Amino acid sequence: MRKAIRFRLLYLLFAVATYVLGFTLLPETISSSFDQILSAGFLIAYFVILPAVFWFCVIKIGEQKKWKIIIPFSIASVVARYSMPDTLASYFEFLSLVRYPIIAILLIIEFVVIYHVVSMLWKSRKLKGDPRINTLIDNIDADDKKREITLIMASEPASWYYAIPKFTRNHTATLTNLSLLSAKRWHFALVLLGLIAVTWVSYSLLILWSEIAAIIVASVIFYCIVSVTASHRISRRFSVYCHNNHLIVNATFFNLLFVPLSHLKACEAGEWKCDKEQLKIGRGTANIKLTFSIPVYWFTLMGTFCERPTEVYLCVDAPHELVNSLNTGYLTTGDLSAGTTNDNIDKSACA
Repeated sequence: MRKAIRFRLLYLLFAVATYVLGFTLLPETISSSFDQILSAGFLIAYFVILPAVFWFCVIKIGEQKKWKIIIPFSIASVVARYSMPDTLASYFEFLSLVRYPIIAILLIIEFVVIYHVVSMLWKSRKLKGDPRINTLIDNIDADDKKREITLIMASEPASWYYAIPKFTRNHTATLTNLSLLSAKRWHFALVLLGLIAVTWVSYSLLILWSEIAAIIVASVIFYCIVSVTASHRISRRFSVYCHNNHLIVNATFFNLLFVPLSHLKACEAGEWKCDKEQLKIGRGTANIKLTFSIPVYWFTLMGTFCERPTEVYLCVDAPHELVNSLNTGYLTTGDLSAGTTNDNIDKSACA
């Protein structure tokens, strides 16, 4: 596991533990000096320690944009509203006061998303590739924030695009497939069963507190079935392909490597034992090494995080077929494998 991912998980575990302890230990009212000290300690943890940990683990180590620091502060405000004693929670009452405007805005966003999804799916009848890829190609020169937001927005129609087999009948031909556990049918069945179980457990626990919250949370969790189905079909059939002069590597639906072919310097087949800091996509021993002339885009968690690697290792089913396909069909600015130049590559095959 690479350092950036380890530190993201470290922050996530620390944040979850802090919030769970807050809901468990904080009293409903402040009746003693100990309660005051405890409440002050959790306020510091929510609004000082957790943002500092986020800054170090996610922004600095993970090389993410600084504006994402609003994430821990936003979550802390919500948690403080419902976990702090009444006298302190009242300072966060503004979250309740603005819930109706927020609900109205969310409804508008939902209708916009529904319209966007339906229109994108209608266009997908004739599309040959992932709606996310077309969005990235159109916004590749945009600033990082706009590019990531458009990718996240495009992930919704993309999940339906891949989840429904009829929409992918015109999909670009696959060069090879990654070796992924999510491509196994038994794994897909277990994930579906787990998703149903988590939906039922969340509803059963939250119904004791709020029926509305129980319905919302359970519905959101169960809705993930679309993404899970899309992830299985991508892993099984559409994990490595070329589209509009770009090499696309889908490590499930949630992770995407986007490589303009003009940036692909070398593609080599062999065997590599990768260390923890090298980006390896797929299960098993790496058998493909991709080297880029300039950093490319590696999006994780549906575009929430973006990294810029210059070297990537893949575990694919047919490594030599991938190298041959790229060497004989796709134009680049440099060598695609040792001893093979781009002088005899036919660009017409990469349209």
